[in-house]
Amino acid sequence: MRSYEKEALFKGFFLFFSTLLVLNAIIFYLYFNEKKQALHVDIFNQIKLYNYNFKDKDMIIDIVPHKDVTQLYKLFIKKGEIYAYFDIPTSKKNVLKIIYPHKKYQKKFAKIKSRSLWYFLISSFILLLLSIFYSFYTIRPIKKALNIMEMFLKDIIHDLNTPVSSIFLNLNILKRKSSPKAIERIELSAKNIGSLYSNLESLIKDAKIKNEQIDLESFIKERVNYFSYIYPNIKFETTIKAKTINTSLVEFSRIVNNLISNACKYNRENGFVKIYIDSKKLIIEDSGVGIKNPKKVFERFYKESDRGLGLGLNIVKKLIDTLGYKIEIKSKVGVGTTIEVSLK
Repeated sequence: MRSYEKEALFKGFFLFFSTLLVLNAIIFYLYFNEKKQALHVDIFNQIKLYNYNFKDKDMIIDIVPHKDVTQLYKLFIKKGEIYAYFDIPTSKKNVLKIIYPHKKYQKKFAKIKSRSLWYFLISSFILLLLSIFYSFYTIRPIKKALNIMEMFLKDIIHDLNTPVSSIFLNLNILKRKSSPKAIERIELSAKNIGSLYSNLESLIKDAKIKNEQIDLESFIKERVNYFSYIYPNIKFETTIKAKTINTSLVEFSRIVNNLISNACKYNRENGFVKIYIDSKKLIIEDSGVGIKNPKKVFERFYKESDRGLGLGLNIVKKLIDTLGYKIEIKSKVGVGTTIEVSLK
């Protein structure tokens, strides 16, 4: 566990447990007072009963002048003495003082105090365990979000590294000699960086559609040239007849880039990627590792391996819906994947 995760866990636990502990202390303070009050009521009732039957050998009786008594029929608890005053029907000058045995009271009071403290400690221990559990439970989504963000940054760095390296490599070629091929590669790499930026932007902004005529043959050829340079071990096969579609170039480019990129990234060594048009469908077929759960791949952050972040196909689905297209994925683990994009 990282230091900032430990800090968040400790702070969450401390705040949660200290709050519950204070509430627990208040509850048991009220509980203790209630039990103490109940004990006093019970003692007074015993004294009151003794005043009628005089059948308790532990009680002590005393006669005191009425003028020295402040209140009758009330329990008085003072240091070392517990008593109550009652009137004497045959005397107006004196009152009856009935004293309850103090040791007996101390024993009962100590029992209530001990039981209350024991209950408080047990409940505090339970709250401690609950606080630890809920602290770990509440930090899980934070930890997951931090891990996702860390993976996200690693993937972005990795994805940016390829076109940036290509730019620097081809710039070195240009320094030695003028090369139209190197310039084209630099342009494609710069476009790929722009595409990565657009993918990130699409996660937080709504796409603005601006339709235009796109020549699919030249468009796919340009994409294949770029990815064949990045993945030289992948064999590309394209069958795109002369066809134009009226759609947003920006959004459509992101869709195709993500689909071809995945077909290459999760392919086998010396595998193939086929791109063709069939019945108004753009089909991208690969010989890759396949997908276990094709229905889940459009969920954000869903992925079946350690590679990638699980955003690409989520972005694709969002853009597909924006353009009014439909997408279907057919895949078999160990055989490959076929993706069909219905073009309106």
